[in-house]
Amino acid sequence: MKLFLALLIAALFLLMVEGALAVIVPPPWCPDLGLLAVVSVGLRWRGLAWGLVFAYILGSAADVLSGSLMGLHALLSAFVFMAAVFAGRQLNLKGSLPLVAFTGFVSFSYGLAVYGISRFFIGGIEFSLSWVLANFVHALVNGLLAPLAYAGFSRLAVWAGATDASERALYIENPGRPA
Repeated sequence: MKLFLALLIAALFLLMVEGALAVIVPPPWCPDLGLLAVVSVGLRWRGLAWGLVFAYILGSAADVLSGSLMGLHALLSAFVFMAAVFAGRQLNLKGSLPLVAFTGFVSFSYGLAVYGISRFFIGGIEFSLSWVLANFVHALVNGLLAPLAYAGFSRLAVWAGATDASERALYIENPGRPA
């Protein structure tokens, strides 16, 4: 429970920092710290039930703070968490470049999903090339900050009592080279 609360409080704090940062930094250049928190915890966490609760709470907080459709960010955060958990199990996302690429792809897809769902329920939202470019820039910024966010959440998780066993690389002995 200590681990869950530590990660949740840190993620909620990052949502508040994002709100303050959004006043200073223009929209496509302001990172989505809530999304980075969900991806980082999804790559680190192995249990689905408490992780989905974490993603739902963080997404609901983003819904309240952003003024968007209620439940939109909560639903998408749950999907992002599941994508991060399953991708972390199947792909080697330990390096910076794969983590940047994965987070950039997830962030771009998240933006498309927000656009599509908002257009379906609200209507009158025009699709433009400038929006696609802004979404790409936003995904790039999120991707570039992903290794930093992952490292921070990993350190916090270890501090809160998580085992570091899942983070260790597999040692493969090379018989042709002395150890």
